Amino acid sequence: MEEQNNREVWYEACETAAGMISQEVPECYRTRTFAGIIGDIKALPPRKARSLIARKKGLGKQYAALYLSQGLDGGRGYQACAAEALATVTAEHGVAVFQDPVLDAGCAVGVTAGILGLDAVTGFDLFTELLDAARLVDSISGKRNFYTVADMTCPWPFRQAFRTVVGGLVCHHLKDQASVGTFFSSANRVLLPGGSLVITLPAGSVSTALQLHNLIRAIETFGFSAVEPFCGMVVSEDDPRSLFWMFLLVLKKTGDHVPAVFIHPDFGFPAYRTPVSREDKGARARITGTQTRSVRHRAFRLIPVDELVMRFGEMPLIFQTIAGDFS
Repeated sequence: MEEQNNREVWYEACETAAGMISQEVPECYRTRTFAGIIGDIKALPPRKARSLIARKKGLGKQYAALYLSQGLDGGRGYQACAAEALATVTAEHGVAVFQDPVLDAGCAVGVTAGILGLDAVTGFDLFTELLDAARLVDSISGKRNFYTVADMTCPWPFRQAFRTVVGGLVCHHLKDQASVGTFFSSANRVLLPGGSLVITLPAGSVSTALQLHNLIRAIETFGFSAVEPFCGMVVSEDDPRSLFWMFLLVLKKTGDHVPAVFIHPDFGFPAYRTPVSREDKGARARITGTQTRSVRHRAFRLIPVDELVMRFGEMPLIFQTIAGDFS
């Protein structure tokens, strides 16, 4: 109950911060939507995306305000729901996955730290405005996290000092093999021996259960070993009309990354995504977004990857497949 109360306090701080930031947004950007800004960012390489936000003065503030409001939506937004699912699943297994010190890659407005109740987290993100929003939320909620600007597709500016590295809903943005290699080799380098790498991926970022299995094996070549009970698909169970799901990967650092190890040239997150057209993706996002927000998800269950392969095999992991299995 105390954890839930702390989480609600953090959501209230986000709403307060969103209201404060939105007052500083120029009139010309107030009609920009959360999905529209993210779409522009996704279409560009990291440096160009950062340049876009820097050039269009005020757009970054609108992005931050919308992230705090629509992106989280008091626990109903996908970003918030994914972090709540992560907190629920890891807590149920009674294992301390998040051991201090924690590094949050692509931390945005500090979602993982805020929802999981972590403190003194080091977070980095590409956009200054999101980090300014995270600092504002922390000042309201009394947190003591540290944030810095960095690009997850370039070598990370940190030493080997962390017991946990978390990438919440960020790895599917890695557009090519070079970026994939930089991310996971950097994660290995900054982790202390035996440290944990925690990755969440959104629905649609992996096409089939077999591809998820292959993805885990590929990441292991960077000096990690999968913690099998924590690898699989997390689904909501509290309302069949509004299904939420994501993918969770937890891996332990078992050795240093060896650059000479062969990585298959097809290894890259875009290769694993569910193949849908841009029009279909937009239509599904509008429908499932409405469905997801119709309830506040609180009950989650992890389906381990081996069970996932047995149940779904090479079937596309889309809403109709998952909803049909859990109806």
